Amino acid sequence: MSPAQSWLYRQLEKLVAVEMFVLMLTVAVDVGGRYLFNKPLPAGYELIQVQMGLMAFTAMPLLSRTNEHISLGLFDHLFKGWAARLQRCAVHLLSAAGMAFIAWRIWTYAAQLGSMDERTPVLNFPLAPLGHFMALMAGLGAVLLMLLALRAIRQEQTP
Repeated sequence: MSPAQSWLYRQLEKLVAVEMFVLMLTVAVDVGGRYLFNKPLPAGYELIQVQMGLMAFTAMPLLSRTNEHISLGLFDHLFKGWAARLQRCAVHLLSAAGMAFIAWRIWTYAAQLGSMDERTPVLNFPLAPLGHFMALMAGLGAVLLMLLALRAIRQEQTP
């Protein structure tokens, strides 16, 4: 793995850790406020929805790196040597195509949301930047999956 890829993965890991911590705090404050003080976090449900979407798309490239995005464990024993490399390459390429399609559709939808100035109902936060961030993360996932396909063909093991 190149130094640039290692740096990128470390930054994504840090971002996912921060997102997970903020989500955990949001849920704790919301639930604690609801059950201890009968006063839930205002817009807590909306905040949790947004944070979960952001975290899911930020974590996607990390899951792909460790081959946790798809499991064909049932069929792994059928492929050895070059066939296993070809299978890994095909799975990564199909996954990259799927992620690229998802990135394109989310980007298109985010542009529509931006043109209509769509916002969250309670916090009045614009939805377009969220959509664009998710599309960028899906696009990054697609690029990294293509790199994994190349690595599989060259018979390099993923970390």
